[in-house]
Amino acid sequence: MLATVGPWEIWAVSRRDHLTGPELSNARTLNLDLAGPEAARVLPRGAIFVNLTEATPPGLVAEILSKGDTVLDTSATPEYVDALVRVAVGKAGLLIPGVGTAPGLCTLLGADLARDRRVRALDVGLELGMGRHYGPAASEWFFRTLGASYRDPGSGRTVKPGMNLRRFVFAPTEAPRTALDIGFPDIAIFPAGREGQVRYYLAVDPPIVTRLVAVALWLGLGPWIARHARLLAKQSQRLPKIGHSGTRIVVAAFDHNNKQIESHLFEGGDQADLTAAMVLLTIDSVCSGGDEQGGAQSIMNYLDLEQALRGLQRRFPDGTITMNGKQDLH
Repeated sequence: MLATVGPWEIWAVSRRDHLTGPELSNARTLNLDLAGPEAARVLPRGAIFVNLTEATPPGLVAEILSKGDTVLDTSATPEYVDALVRVAVGKAGLLIPGVGTAPGLCTLLGADLARDRRVRALDVGLELGMGRHYGPAASEWFFRTLGASYRDPGSGRTVKPGMNLRRFVFAPTEAPRTALDIGFPDIAIFPAGREGQVRYYLAVDPPIVTRLVAVALWLGLGPWIARHARLLAKQSQRLPKIGHSGTRIVVAAFDHNNKQIESHLFEGGDQADLTAAMVLLTIDSVCSGGDEQGGAQSIMNYLDLEQALRGLQRRFPDGTITMNGKQDLH
């Protein structure tokens, strides 16, 4: 998508000799191990770097930022994102974490609701369809996350995923679906000076898969799943494609009495396509002269929900983008 809509030259950096996909005149492959000592020297200066996998060492990101360059990150593992934010402190370059679907689009949906001063807590439900095989990195993240304990925003205690299930209505015409509580990067959503809790949940379509995973977590298999994440990710590529291939997001807002007062329901296409579009929209904003500060900055400094929805509708004019059941987002 980046190569087909912009005037720029795209370099896909990977340890593989070549990447799958259509041949494009302005897209090239750079065969490079980002964990290697020569990575910082080989990478070009003055580029906008989009980090799509958590295999990029934070030290390399620090070197890129030290040169004054820009890094957009799509990662969703709390510890990794925290490490990137730490190395960005005091750097001349710009780091924008959470540039994707979740976090990213989820962040903007939550921030839009959090503008209401009555809102004290947000529940974010993300449903991913299994109608497409995602890449090894995304699949491995899914399995690792199932075994990664996280800090519960309400109690402050460390808890295991899947111990606080929640049901979301991902479509008005469907019954509520179970979602698994998981740990997510601590991306600031509430306006400065206001405290609020944000809880994240993950579901898979078809729902039977979510329920099976919930049983496995209840049986205490989360750590085993995390330890074998790479093998499970590889094996998952051989499974049949089932369920739809779209992405649905529900964000519910609660007041101080834990009463739900507002919500957003977003439905879009494939998560990978949505993430690519969100990256593109953020790049457009950065290049057009958004927030000029260095260090780690929020995506909310560059996009708001209305801008993101309009941009997504332009990228997907086939009607796959809906907000609160409506296709007309203007």
